[in-house]
Amino acid sequence: MSNLNQKNCVHHNRELTYFCESCEEPICKLCTTLGPHNYTLHRINSLQEAFKMRVEHIKQEILHNILPKRDEIFAQINRIEYRIQEIKYVKNIIERDCRAEMNGIEDRLNQAEQMKQTILQHQISVIQSDLDEMNDLAIQFFNLTKKNDYLEFLFDSQSLLDRIEFLIAKPYNKGIDEIPDDLPRELTDLRLLLGKMEGQQQMLEILNEIIWRMINERKQEEELSQQILRRHSENEIKEWQKLVEFFTEQLKESEMICYFCNEPLNIKTINKSCKKNKDHSPENFVGYTVEKPTDQQIGTKRHFYGHAVLQAKMPQLQEEKKKLPSAVIIEGIMSKIKVRIQDKQIKLLEIFQEHDNDKNGFVNEIIFNYIMQEHLQLIDEEIENIVMFMDCKSDINYNILFNMLKSSNLIQKMEGDLVQKYRPPKSKKRTPSQN
Repeated sequence: MSNLNQKNCVHHNRELTYFCESCEEPICKLCTTLGPHNYTLHRINSLQEAFKMRVEHIKQEILHNILPKRDEIFAQINRIEYRIQEIKYVKNIIERDCRAEMNGIEDRLNQAEQMKQTILQHQISVIQSDLDEMNDLAIQFFNLTKKNDYLEFLFDSQSLLDRIEFLIAKPYNKGIDEIPDDLPRELTDLRLLLGKMEGQQQMLEILNEIIWRMINERKQEEELSQQILRRHSENEIKEWQKLVEFFTEQLKESEMICYFCNEPLNIKTINKSCKKNKDHSPENFVGYTVEKPTDQQIGTKRHFYGHAVLQAKMPQLQEEKKKLPSAVIIEGIMSKIKVRIQDKQIKLLEIFQEHDNDKNGFVNEIIFNYIMQEHLQLIDEEIENIVMFMDCKSDINYNILFNMLKSSNLIQKMEGDLVQKYRPPKSKKRTPSQN
């Protein structure tokens, strides 16, 4: 090392008598009082104590890590050498059979054997270099400890530790990928193939003859069978479609909702508690279903499901002009919905799609009211204004709602269409000149 012959302090030109553990360098006595190693963060030791500590540390690393790994490498080398002998033995047996047939097979065998030998010898050379490095490390360590030269050992201790850590961390292949069993047995394989080839050729000719006859004799029968099968399949599919449509209509007619909260009956809601089934119902509350709960069922906080009361989807706005909501009111409701969607991170489109069983962009009014109340906390009047403004005759197209949330211009246009449809302009008064 470049600092090996340095016996005096570079700062005070005094003899190096101490060792700073924090800075990993020898220092003099003045360094501990005048600096730069006079702070409490610097851990100071004598040269002898630092020497002992590092000797013990490196010794333990060698005993517990280097020597066991060295033994493993010795064992690995022995296994590889034994495997080499196995490969040679098997190679000699195969070579004896091949030599009698052709020299070309023998040449390819030698090449395969040489490749395996080269790979395994390379493995030995790689791990042998690690073994040599370990031996050199041990020799250097013991030579340094015998000299009792504290400074020389301290200067070299860090490099010894670095080499030890490198050797410990360096992996080596513990397996032996090369095996003797995959050496080529071309002669044996060739004999087997030749023995099977004649019988397989005869079998192929027989199979070809059978297939040719079946194709020519049954071609017309297969075409007729396919036509009959196709016709029966189409008829059966049509019958199933009719059944599906019939039961779909029956299912729609049998949809049930909660008498108290208007929540639709499904797997997710059937076992939930009803927030509006309290001990005392609001005054003038008539419920949402035709069936009425008994006194024992009121106040149980459980849903009471029944068939929905039939209601008009759209009031006659020609007769009730004052109920037609304006664009200003609808824009206020849309702003309210946007704020609640943003504050509560509501995925409104996914909620509608989850209740959209037909996946056609429509839900019935019951489900629409439930989503508006449950997820957006809108009151009945606000929901009624939205439905009236969307001018839905039966099921509600929830995509219109999302378009209204995106564009105020659309709301203005929809208001104009509603006014033109339900509020035709009044006839102009006649002027005197017209009379």
